[in-house]
Amino acid sequence: MNDGKGRRTTAAVLGVVVVMLVYFFVFAEPLSPELSAVPQWKISLGVGTAAVAGDGGSDLLAYAAGDRYGYFSPDGDIAFIAESPAPVPISDSSYIAPASGKTAAILRNKSSDEIAPFTAGLPFYASGRLFSAEGDGTALSSYDERGNKLWSYAFSCQLGAFSAGDRLVVGGTVDGLLEGVDAEGRQVFSFAPGGSRLPVVLGVGTSLSGDWIAAITGIDKQRLVVLGRGGSDYRVASHKYLDSDFREPVRVLVMEDDRHVLYRRDDGIGVWAVDGSIDTVLPVRADTFDAAMDDSKGIAYIIARRGRKSEIVAIRLPATLLGRIALPDSSEFVRISGSSAYIGGRTWLARFDFVED
Repeated sequence: MNDGKGRRTTAAVLGVVVVMLVYFFVFAEPLSPELSAVPQWKISLGVGTAAVAGDGGSDLLAYAAGDRYGYFSPDGDIAFIAESPAPVPISDSSYIAPASGKTAAILRNKSSDEIAPFTAGLPFYASGRLFSAEGDGTALSSYDERGNKLWSYAFSCQLGAFSAGDRLVVGGTVDGLLEGVDAEGRQVFSFAPGGSRLPVVLGVGTSLSGDWIAAITGIDKQRLVVLGRGGSDYRVASHKYLDSDFREPVRVLVMEDDRHVLYRRDDGIGVWAVDGSIDTVLPVRADTFDAAMDDSKGIAYIIARRGRKSEIVAIRLPATLLGRIALPDSSEFVRISGSSAYIGGRTWLARFDFVED
C-alpha cells in the first residue's frame, strides 16, 4: 500500500515537471502586445566532452551551475561539462581548472588547452577580466589572458564592494572610500562620499566605459552617489539620500547605455539617471539582480533573484515594464545575450529568444 502511494506521489511530481517544461519550453510566452518569449531548445547535461560543430568553438559561452561548469554554443551544442566540489572561476575565454593533489590550479582556454599554472589564492573574473583577491581582503591583482600578473594594488582598508569596467576597476572600502585603479594599476582617484554617521561602501557599479561610477554608501543615512569623469578626475554628478538601511552588500550597476543606474531598494529596483533627472522605481523586489541591454530592440532585461525565486523582467528604459517571466526554481544559471536568454540547472540547459510581434 505504501509502495503504491509512493509511486502515485512520484508520478504526480513528474507530471508537474512535465507540464512545467511543456508550458515553458514549447509554447511562446507573451510578455506584452509587442514582445514574446519563444523557446528555441532544451537539452540535458551530462559530464563529458563532445564535438562542437561550426567555427570550432570561438562563440562558446561559459556555463556554471552547482558543482558543474563548462562551455556550450548558442545552438545548444556542448563542448564539455565537468564537475568540481568547489566553485570554478570561468569566463567566455578561459577558466581556472581546480588543483588536484600536488598539481597546482591551471589556467585553461575554452578548448581546455593549458595556458599556464595559476597559483593565486582567490581568483575570479569580472567583466571578462581575471583578478585575484590578495592578503586580508585589502589587495587586488590583475592578470592578462596568459595568466601573467599585470599589477597589484593595495586599498586603504578591506573591500566591501568591487566593480570592473573595461579599463577601470573600483573598490569600495568598509571605512567609506571609493578608489579607482586604471589598466596599469595606477590610482585614478580616491573619494570619500561622507554624509552619513557610519561611512561604509555597500555597493558599487562601474560603467564599461569607465566614465560613470555609482555607489551605495553609508549607514544613517544611506546615499546613492554617482561620480562622472571630468577630464582626468572624477566628481559628483548626482546623489540622493535613501530611505533604506541595508547592512549587507547592495547591488548597484550602471547600465550599458551610460545613462541609467539600477540599485536595490526595499520596495523594488530603483532607476536613477546619472545626472539625477530621473528618479523612479520598478515594482520588482529582488535581493540581487543583473541586467543586459538588447541595443537592436532598445530593451533592457533584468535577471532578478529573491531567495530561490528568479525571474526575467523586460523593460524599456527608464521604467516601462514590458513583462516578466518567472523561472523554474532549479534555474541556477541565467544569462542574457542580445535577444536570447539561456537558463539552466545542474542537469539541463535551455534557450528562448525575445521576439517583437
